[in-house]
Amino acid sequence: MNFQEIFEPPALREVTLRVAKLNGVNLGQGVCLLPSPEIILDAANTAVHKGFNTYAPPQGIESLRVAIAKRLNTFNRIPYETENVLVTAGSTGALEVVSETLLQAGDEVVLFRPFYPYHSKMFARKGVKINFVELKYPDWNFDPDELARAITPNTKLVLVNTPHNPTGKVFTESELQFIGDHCVKRNIPVISDEVYEYMTYDGRKHISMASLPGLQDVVLTVGSYSKTFAITGWRIGYLAAPLSMINNFRTLNDQIYVCAPTPLQHAVAKGIEELPDSYYENRLAEYASKRAYLHEALSSAGFNALKPQGAYYMLAGTSEKFPGMTSEQVSDLLIDKAHLGAVPASDFLGSVVKGDTKRSNFLRFCYAVPDETLERAKQNLAKI
Repeated sequence: MNFQEIFEPPALREVTLRVAKLNGVNLGQGVCLLPSPEIILDAANTAVHKGFNTYAPPQGIESLRVAIAKRLNTFNRIPYETENVLVTAGSTGALEVVSETLLQAGDEVVLFRPFYPYHSKMFARKGVKINFVELKYPDWNFDPDELARAITPNTKLVLVNTPHNPTGKVFTESELQFIGDHCVKRNIPVISDEVYEYMTYDGRKHISMASLPGLQDVVLTVGSYSKTFAITGWRIGYLAAPLSMINNFRTLNDQIYVCAPTPLQHAVAKGIEELPDSYYENRLAEYASKRAYLHEALSSAGFNALKPQGAYYMLAGTSEKFPGMTSEQVSDLLIDKAHLGAVPASDFLGSVVKGDTKRSNFLRFCYAVPDETLERAKQNLAKI
């Protein structure tokens, strides 16, 4: 096990620190700098002053689990009850609890590449082997035969992220059904990481894998309100799973985290219960507008910008504008010359497939920022 590689911070952290020192524009880390709904900010303040400042139950407070279960039924079309829901310390907490419960050194897992670096590092810390399934540039589709080969007798877990970070791919119903059916045949749990579920564009609809025929018993749905409510620092996520598995996850969640922040659980419950559908619709329209603005800015600056299907990240190819330079070199150039932060492809690919220069030479930009920040980014791009 290469501990230096496992515990080395992702490039997105370094980009954030470097840009901050320059007082630049950071479109690297996906912190989501949009305003949070006033209703949940007020509810958090109220909860603190009402004395909800002690430990919450290990499974999460009742009102939040009820609210999440209701939302899972109405939006995600997953017929879960309150008992199926475990509140976690962000979606990361949910993923760690599942990994710690189900995996041990020597096991194998399946992960789609490009990947979110915290997914790959989580598995690496457990000492498991990752079998990658490649998402093909530029549409980010995968080869079904490659997935079938990646699942072996030693496979203990498959992880799917939709909408996908970093590509913005929204997995289709047929793709999710295909993945799920393979897991059912092998009796392999599949994590469905759906933290960007409310961010899908051009008429696309988010589909939860656990809502599809025959898959509910193998799918572990991971969600979070960090991005939905622009509260990434609150660390309120959840794991929704079959009753046959949820108690084990709850026990480990208690042992590792004890609970997610109690007053903030009350506030998120208030937001889920009382924010109307128009909140989600308006926020999506806002993201769509920012997506269009950033796409035009990057394209005008000579990058090969790809409009994402979902989430709030945009990939931009660098080969045409900077031939012969790696994505790391272009990221450094942007920081040094334009005081603009973006994350290089290496953070999401690990060992790159040789010759796959279009897929390996891109930067990831985050547009979950105020409009004036995007305007500054466009101005800074002109400096290179």
